[in-house]
Order: sequence, then C-alpha cells, then structure tokens
Amino acid sequence: MTTILDLPVHPLAVHAPVVLVPLLVLFGLVYLFAPPLRRFVGWVVALLTLVAPAAAFGSIWSGEQLADHLYPDGWPEAVQAHHDHGFVLMWVLVGLIPVWWLFAGLDRGRRAAAARKSEAPAGGEDGAASSGAADPAARGRAVVMFVLGIVALALLGLAGWTLFQAGDTGASMVWEGRIGS
Repeated sequence: MTTILDLPVHPLAVHAPVVLVPLLVLFGLVYLFAPPLRRFVGWVVALLTLVAPAAAFGSIWSGEQLADHLYPDGWPEAVQAHHDHGFVLMWVLVGLIPVWWLFAGLDRGRRAAAARKSEAPAGGEDGAASSGAADPAARGRAVVMFVLGIVALALLGLAGWTLFQAGDTGASMVWEGRIGS
C-alpha cells in the first residue's frame, strides 16, 4: 500500500476530486448558461475536464490499494459500493471530455463567424452583402450545440451526484466505524 508520511494515500487523494469535480460543475454551468463569460472561463473548464478524471482515477487506484490492505480476503459490501461510485464518477468524467471539447469548439467557431460577419463590409461591388459574411453553418451549429449542451448538462449533474454518493459511502464507512474492522 502506498503511503505518504505513514498515511495511506487514499484519504489524501480523495481531496482532489472532492475539490475539482464541484469546480468543474460550477464553471461548466457558468460556461453553459452565461455565454458572455465563456471567453473567461473556457480554459478553466477545458483544463478541469482533463484533470478531474485523472484525480478520480488516482483516488480509485489508491482506494483499491487501501481496500486490499485492509481486507485481504475480499471487500465488504460498503467498500465495494464506494468503489463502484468512484468508478462510475471517473467514467462520467471521461465521457464529458469529448462532449465538452466538441461543444467548446463549435462555440469558438460560432464566435469566429460572428467576428467575421461584424468585420465584413456592408456591401460588395453591386451593393449586395459580402459572401464571406454569411455563416452557412449557423443553424446546424446551433442545433448540435443545443444537443451537446443538454448532454453536457446531464453529465455535469451526474458527476455531481455520483461524487456525492461516493463521498457519502466513504464518509459513512469512516464515521460509522465500518472501515478497518
């Protein structure tokens, strides 16, 4: 079992997802529901989508080591439930990565198209609008972004709920004395 200063790593490692996942949910909601703030929080959310699953994996890995050390003959049901919640959390966070990055990429394309449109001259040679000013993908992009936004919102909510369940089962084991006996 891996230790730091004679303490198992797991009680220390769980603090990373306990902090990072709620930050991901908070900044993700700001990104989804406050489009003017997307430029400011976009990179924070992008970084959190990559770091939070890694933190969850570290917690799972260290928890498995701790459980194997405490229960060499097999894990009790409470430990297995705690592990399962952590495992689901990790995969929810992994599933959020492509959804989030695609949504953010489409949003960046939307902003770039809007910037091109605002910079385009009012009319061409014959007074017609410039062909570069129109955004032919705007409607399709909006539909795909809406669907991805709903999926991202669901995954953020599921991540928050699963984090709560994992934390609750872990805390119940510790505070009710079911661990180490």
